[in-house]
Amino acid sequence: MNQATQAFHGGRLSEAAREFNLPRESFLDFSSNLNVFSPSIRAADWEQWRSAISRYPEADAAGIRDRLATVYRLPAHRILPTAGSIDALYLAARLFSKSKAAIIEPAFADYTRAFESAGCQPVRLALPRESWYAPASEWAPLLDPFDVVVLGNPNNPTGAFQPREQMAQLFNHSWARPKTWLVDEAFIEFVAAQEDETLLPVLQQYPSLIVFRSLTKSWCIPGLRLGFLATENSAWLGACRAMQPPWSVNALTEEWAATFLTPVRHNQLLSGLAELREIKKRFHRALAEIPGLCVHPSVANFLLVELINPSLDASQIYRELGLRGYLIRVCDSFHAMPKSRFIRLAVRTEDENTQLTNALSKLARRDSSIARIPSEIVPEAHAEIVPEAHPEIVPEGLPEISRGRKPPVPSKTGPSPGGAAEPTFRPISA
Repeated sequence: MNQATQAFHGGRLSEAAREFNLPRESFLDFSSNLNVFSPSIRAADWEQWRSAISRYPEADAAGIRDRLATVYRLPAHRILPTAGSIDALYLAARLFSKSKAAIIEPAFADYTRAFESAGCQPVRLALPRESWYAPASEWAPLLDPFDVVVLGNPNNPTGAFQPREQMAQLFNHSWARPKTWLVDEAFIEFVAAQEDETLLPVLQQYPSLIVFRSLTKSWCIPGLRLGFLATENSAWLGACRAMQPPWSVNALTEEWAATFLTPVRHNQLLSGLAELREIKKRFHRALAEIPGLCVHPSVANFLLVELINPSLDASQIYRELGLRGYLIRVCDSFHAMPKSRFIRLAVRTEDENTQLTNALSKLARRDSSIARIPSEIVPEAHAEIVPEAHPEIVPEGLPEISRGRKPPVPSKTGPSPGGAAEPTFRPISA
C-alpha cells in the first residue's frame, strides 16, 4: 500500500505567515474557496454557544441529520452527517477497498489519498487538457474497466461542471461492468439553478450512487467541519455509520446548526451566492485583461488561471504576491496539470478582487518587453508530467475525444474595474 501522506491544500495561513514574515491576519486569502457572502455569525451567537464546549454532542448527530434533511429536502434516512465532506469521502472509500477504482483527474487530491489509506490502489484517469470541459460522454469510454468511479462535480480545480442530464447518461449507460458512483458536490451550491442540477433529488433512482456534500465552502465554516453523505443504498449508509466514530460532529457545530440550518437562513445563503456569481463575472473579465493570462470558465467560486506567457511562473507569482499580503493557490500539486502554469483564485469581495487584479496586473506588466498575448491563444501542448508512484491512465487516442478542442474562453467585454488607471499594490497592514 502506498504511504498516504497529507495532501496539499489551500488556506495555509500559518505557513504563509512564517514564509513571508507577515502577520497571519494581514493576508487576503484567495487560496481557499470560501463564500465571503455567507450569513454572518454575530458575537452574541458565539457568546450563547460558549457552554457547548463543556458538554458532549449527540453521538449520532441525529439532530443535525434532521436539520440537513429539512434544508436539503431529503428523507433523513438517506443522510449521514459527517465532519466535513472529507470525512464522508474517507468513510465511503473503506467500503470499496477491494474494488477497482478510477479517479477522474485533475481533481481534489484526497480522492486518491482516501482510497490509498483504505488499502486500495486507485487508477488516476488523467483527462487530456482539451477534455477538461467536455461532456462526460466524450471520456466515458475510459470508465469501462472499473467498478468504482470518483469525480468532483463541479470539479476542483478546473471549475468544470457536468449537468444532471449528463450525469444521468453516465449512470444509465449499459456498462459491461456494473459501476458505483461517488460524486463530490462540495461546490454545487455555487452553480446557478443548483436545485435543478444537484443529484440529491434523484438518489432514489440510482442506488449505486453516493453523493458527498460540504457546508464548509458555501456556509464558510471550515473550522466547524460539517458535511454529509447521502445515498439511497441503506446497506452502504449503515456500513458507513458503523465505521464512523461517535461524536464525529462536535457540540459547537450543533449550536451553529440550530441557528443557521433553517429554510430562512438557507434562502439568505442562496441570495448571497447569486450576488457572488455576478461579482465573479466581473472578476473574470478584469483578470482576462491582464497580459499573459488565460482565465478558464468556472461554475464554482474560484477561477482557474493559466499562465500562457512563458515568462510568467506560478511559484514566482505566488512568492511576489505573498510578500504583498495576497495568498493564492499554485496548482502544481494537482495531478495531471502542467507545472508552473496554473494558479487558482477564490472569488472574494469586489474591492478585494480589484486589489488582487491590480497587483497581478502590475507583476505582468512590469517588464515592458512582455508583449500582449490574447487570452484566446492557448498552447497546443504542454510538457508531459512525470508519472507518480501509482497507476495512471493518460488517454491518448480516444475516438470520442477531439484532440483539437480548447477550453472555451469568454471574449473580452471591456476594461477591468477602475478603467485605465495605473494598478497599485495593496498596502500591508498589521
